[in-house]
Amino acid sequence: MTTPSRQPAEATVPETCIAAGAVLHDRDGHVVVAHYGSVPGEIAVCMKSVGLADHSDYGVLELRGDRALLDRALIDRFGDPPLAIGSARRLRSVWYLRLDARHILLVGPHAALASGPAIGRGRDRSDLPHRDIGASLAILGIIGPRAGRLLAKADLPAELAIGAIGADTGDPSVVAILRESPRRYLALVRADAADAFWTRLVTAGEPLGAAFVGCEALSLLNASSGAAG
Repeated sequence: MTTPSRQPAEATVPETCIAAGAVLHDRDGHVVVAHYGSVPGEIAVCMKSVGLADHSDYGVLELRGDRALLDRALIDRFGDPPLAIGSARRLRSVWYLRLDARHILLVGPHAALASGPAIGRGRDRSDLPHRDIGASLAILGIIGPRAGRLLAKADLPAELAIGAIGADTGDPSVVAILRESPRRYLALVRADAADAFWTRLVTAGEPLGAAFVGCEALSLLNASSGAAG
């Protein structure tokens, strides 16, 4: 459920989104972009071209540990073999991204992450320290049949298998590009570089009919069996 926010817009939402006319609401205690004036229009963009979404409704937990320890925890969660480096799996609403042998990010709605990472058993679980790094990252969604073309025009990895993680070797502020489905990508970017990254996507997407979309449109798309993805 979203309610009008009394928090300052600059608390979490990039200035690029504010300037584009974002209407902000409160969801689970966090300021999110609800819409940009027309939810049906935003759904249409995601169905026909490509929508760009700020995911302030998502949080990020970071897990670091010994490779063997992480492997055991991942096998317990997803089965054998353990999640490969450079790949991701989704469990319910949370993505598990394995960036390297000793480093995993959990990305998903704030409410789903509120109780901490549900990974590992017994001593393994207690030996897996985690921290909330959501404030240090911006999460963007690229949704629609032209999502891959937009990323390619922005010189970002687009030819990824579903569940694969790409990177921008020329820009260390881009932490990960995840392909969620044939028509959906998630980009994780350092928060201090978010507005520059937004500009990069908007510029690349202009000739493709890209437009800003809010959480309400994405929620309705998800509820209708992932029509955009």
